[in-house]
Parts: sequence; C-alpha cells; structure tokens
Amino acid sequence: MEPVRMAFIYDGQADDGGWNQAYDAARQYVEANMGDRVETTFVEEVSPGSETQAALEDFAEQGYDIVIGTTYIQDDLLDITPNYPDTIFLSWAGWQLDEEVGNVGHFDVATEDGRYLDGLAAGSQPDVDMIGYVAGFAIEEVVRGLNIFTKAARELNPGVEVRVVWVNSWYDPPAEQQAAQTLVDLGADLLAGEVNAPAVAGVAEEAGIPYVHYGTDGSPTGTGIAPNSWLSGFVFNWAPYFLAQAEAVAAGAWEPAIFYGGLKDDMIDMAPFGPTVSDETLALIQERREAIIDGTFDYFAGPIMDNQGNVVVPEGGTVPWGERTACCQWLIEGVVGEIPTS
Repeated sequence: MEPVRMAFIYDGQADDGGWNQAYDAARQYVEANMGDRVETTFVEEVSPGSETQAALEDFAEQGYDIVIGTTYIQDDLLDITPNYPDTIFLSWAGWQLDEEVGNVGHFDVATEDGRYLDGLAAGSQPDVDMIGYVAGFAIEEVVRGLNIFTKAARELNPGVEVRVVWVNSWYDPPAEQQAAQTLVDLGADLLAGEVNAPAVAGVAEEAGIPYVHYGTDGSPTGTGIAPNSWLSGFVFNWAPYFLAQAEAVAAGAWEPAIFYGGLKDDMIDMAPFGPTVSDETLALIQERREAIIDGTFDYFAGPIMDNQGNVVVPEGGTVPWGERTACCQWLIEGVVGEIPTS
C-alpha cells in the first residue's frame, strides 16, 4: 500500500517559536504515529496569494494526497481545487467548501479556551494593575482571545486593565520588542503576547515581570524563553486533527468538513504554569478547564460590556459555539485600545 503523502505550506519559518512551529510539531507527530504509511514535506515562508497558489498547484501536480495551508488561503485555494480532484486541500479558518468536487476541508481552533486559562493565571498575580498585550493583526481569532483573556484576568483582579498594541505582523522581532518595551514604560506589570518571536518574553525577563506566552511551550521545561518570568501559555495541538485526516485518507474514508476544536477536542493544551501560580489558582484553573470541556461553564455568557460602555452580549445570552469564529468586532471592558480600521 502506498503511503499517504502530505504537504504543509507554512507562511513563516518552521522554527518560529509559535504558529508554524506548532504545525511542524503536528507534522512530525503524524510521521511518528503512522511510520511508513505516511510521507510528509513542507515549504516555509510562503505568502498568501500567487505564492500560495503556485505551491498548492506544485504539490498537487506531484501527486500529494493532502495539501495543507496553515494560514487563511481560502480564496487562493478555491481558485485551483477544481483542477486537482484527486488531491485533498485543507486550510486554516476557511468557511466555504468545494461542493462540486468535494476535495476541500477547513479547520480552526478555539484559542479562546487557552486564553481564558491564561487570563486566570495573569489575574492571580499580586500587584498587577496593568497588563501589556502585544498582538499581531486584529483578526477575529486574536480579538476574541484578547477579550476572553481580559475577562478571565478581571474575574480575579477586577481593577486590572489590559493595554493592547498591534504590531501588524505575526513575526517581527524588532517591532514586538519595541511594543513590549513601550508597554513596560507605560507601567505594565505583566506582559502577554500573541505573536511568534521571543522578543516580548525577553522584555519581560529584562523588566523582571511575569510573562504569558502564545502557542508553544516556552516554559523552563520547554524552550525556556523566559526562565524567570514564565507564568503561563496555551499550546496549539494540531496533531490529533492531522493524524485523523491522514488516517481517513489511508482508509478511503475522508469526507469534506469544517472543523473547529478546543480543549474538549485536545486541540488546545496548556504548558506548565510558573511557580508564582498558587495551588489555589491551579485548582481553579483545573476546575474551569474541566467545566469548559464538559460544557458547564461558558466564558461568553452575558452580560458582557465592550470598552465603549455598550452591551455586546446581554444577560442570559452568549456567543454560540457555531458563531465564535466570527467574533468579535469589539473589545471587552477592561481593554485599553481599539481595533484598527485598516
């Protein structure tokens, strides 16, 4: 039996310390679990648009069974998928399937699950009045993660504010360092990042303040990017999804679908917490984690106010699971900043 051939298209470096590194860990996991039943490869630093289309077509023409785009490439994808009916195409955060050919699937992950638990850890820290948050682009996923992080932090520290700076990049170490230093200069007592370079961690370490990471295990037992400042960090776990996709192809049972998973699907995990997270807080985090998984706790339950004083989720309301990928076009109460208009 011929191996399933999988190709990954990364928009950054495979060892970027965040987004793409998590994908590459999943690729290696599939190899480790399927052995000679799978063959994988990847290309790095491929921008959406004509570069991505060329990579998609190249892998399809080489006869790869599954080609995976790890950033938003839906428009690029749907332009070419009808030409390669024997190749399955998967992409992050897409929402439109190819109904005619049936060879397109999409996947997304509930980062807000992890950001809620990160927020509890941040809110538990003493003497924190301002949290500095360095974010990449103001897309829905990042905004809803920022909102839920803030909501959780304010559950334990009602007076804390979260000041956000957008760097309009996923990987720009100088810009991330400058943004983090600006936040420290403004009085941030804790730093969090939703970008990929270790620059924010370095600023936190230099300032001697706690740090919350994004996407990979940067703890002292992981990559150790902030050994003295490390507090928390959720971890992407794409591995179960990609293994399931490869196994389905191997069994001839693959079907097109849109998948959105979080803690309950093992798509989100948590790196080890830092030593300043108390046993009491760890117990609360574990309790809330289990409640999120079994559906008895909803961090989107209203009432929720935005930072302009408007009710965005009324009392008794929520943001339903099936609508969360489109949330949010607002910043929650407690966030200092705004969503860029362009």
